[in-house]
Amino acid sequence: MAAIDRSTPVHLVINPQSGYGGRQLVLADFRAAMAAAGLPMVEYTTRGPDDATRYVRDLPGKASAVVVWGGDGTVHEVARGLAGTAVPILACPAGTENLLAKELRIPSEPRRLVEVLRRGRVVDCDVGLVNGRHFLLIIGVGFDGEVVRRLTAARTGHISHLSYFWPIWRTFWEHDFPRMKIVADGQEIFNDFGLAFVGNISRYAVGLRICRDARFDDGLLDLVVFSCREQTALMLHAAWTLLRLHPLRGDVLYQRVRHVRIETDRPVPSETDGDVGPSTPLDIAVAPEGIRLLVPPPASGWGLWPWRAGDFL
Repeated sequence: MAAIDRSTPVHLVINPQSGYGGRQLVLADFRAAMAAAGLPMVEYTTRGPDDATRYVRDLPGKASAVVVWGGDGTVHEVARGLAGTAVPILACPAGTENLLAKELRIPSEPRRLVEVLRRGRVVDCDVGLVNGRHFLLIIGVGFDGEVVRRLTAARTGHISHLSYFWPIWRTFWEHDFPRMKIVADGQEIFNDFGLAFVGNISRYAVGLRICRDARFDDGLLDLVVFSCREQTALMLHAAWTLLRLHPLRGDVLYQRVRHVRIETDRPVPSETDGDVGPSTPLDIAVAPEGIRLLVPPPASGWGLWPWRAGDFL
């Protein structure tokens, strides 16, 4: 049974700044696989920030699905444009970091991507709001936001994982941890120095599962707060997070929320879905409208359902 309605074409949104040159060869193979499967496709190459959002807003009723060929930032833009619509999104692993594609176990081989379009499942996915603006994956407040701010300021083109080395190194030694006041669902739960994350999925960069138990379809966001005043404490937090045991620590707060407000003793940057987000104060909540995602069929043998809490694969 087809996952999408073939009466309208698939729209492919390409971010030319995502990933690296080798992805162009894979993209050519994907085009060939789509043609061989008889699936009509319309391509659009983005021209700058927010262009993907503007383009997809006109697609309901005109597209059977939107395939995103880019990183998490491009997926974020497409999700903002399609929130509240029935058009499903297929997030391809084509950028530097593809957290959503990893969470959903989306394959990278072009023919298998086509199979997701032909035989995959359409599932609902929550969307969040930060200061009234949509986000899809995760928000990092404090240390993380500063790393992404430094990376963005120095970026001149394609980036790789190596591009993060110097921003992380400099931020690690120079970061001054802010004092945070955090109110979750109307109750103050934290007032100390640290860093915070609010996530809709479990995965984060380099395999970390900061929001370890997050489910993208439960109508909630996972809040993780690390009490931290100095770099040595940050290293310990990182080690426990690598082991996925950080929610068990007494200096880590982990809970599910519908709304959270984060204030700091001075404005600090945030990272939102891999890009620079707003600075504090932040009002973060589950949006009333979600999106639809294309995922591999559960009987495909491509892995367990990706949103099962406690998946340690």
